[in-house]
Amino acid sequence: MERKYFYTIDHRGNLIHDNTILEDGEYIDFIYKQLRSNYTDQHYNYPYIAHCGNEKNYVRADDTLIIFQRLNEGKLEFAHSLSIDFSREKLFFSREGGLYHLAPVGGIGRLAPQVVMELSKYIQPFGMYYSYKSPQDKFLRIIEPTLPFENKKILRPRLGNRCAGCGQDSPNGLYLSFVFDSKQLTAESWLQADERLEGSLGIMHGGYVSMLLDEVMGKVLSGMEIKAPTANLTVRFRKPTPIGKLLHLRGSLVEVKGRKHFLKGEIFDENEQLFAEAEGLFIKIKPKETE
Repeated sequence: MERKYFYTIDHRGNLIHDNTILEDGEYIDFIYKQLRSNYTDQHYNYPYIAHCGNEKNYVRADDTLIIFQRLNEGKLEFAHSLSIDFSREKLFFSREGGLYHLAPVGGIGRLAPQVVMELSKYIQPFGMYYSYKSPQDKFLRIIEPTLPFENKKILRPRLGNRCAGCGQDSPNGLYLSFVFDSKQLTAESWLQADERLEGSLGIMHGGYVSMLLDEVMGKVLSGMEIKAPTANLTVRFRKPTPIGKLLHLRGSLVEVKGRKHFLKGEIFDENEQLFAEAEGLFIKIKPKETE
């Protein structure tokens, strides 16, 4: 005879049956290990099921199916004694401010407040996004949103590339990430410049200012999947670009004439104070002729 049981996982991660929070750790772990999408044609309001012999345990969640309760030695712990490896590449954020991680079942699991607090020292705003960088990380990683922003694409440091601005394999690069807007045809990045970019006067070296402007304009073309090296770069230094202050880089497409792509680049602070701007001409590479 088939038996059915119904469970709810509340927003704290408690497994509840008949209005009672279950305390048996081994049984809690068993349920989580058996959880699958509800493959039956019954009880659609319970989207998950844990099947055991003649028992069908139907499960639903108030929030996410898994709530990660602790971060311990690189492991995200949930249920009673289960865990998965933590990876910053698997983090997501919601527009309501929640932080999530890929989960073994249910898609993503929410990080409990105590875990978010532990990770918060590594998380900074990045425009509409957030970024994560611990002392062990070579470069920051932009955290993906649970619901993608319309027309936005993240351009990360490129593996196998030694570009001083955006290459992942550069030994002393900036490892910049960008947000490309496919509708506005703009690229943006945020950078807190350190002493590596300093000139003799304690401000950013003019060569690095020019490189950042060239980089953010070039990323507009990268987002458009256009390969076009810089043909001309005209930079205007409006004010000394500071070291140690959060800088906002913005590039935008101005005009296209055949293979010629004209772009504009700007460096601001958080109050939109303009430090430098540039006009760039980029020439699209001709496609190789096929024999």
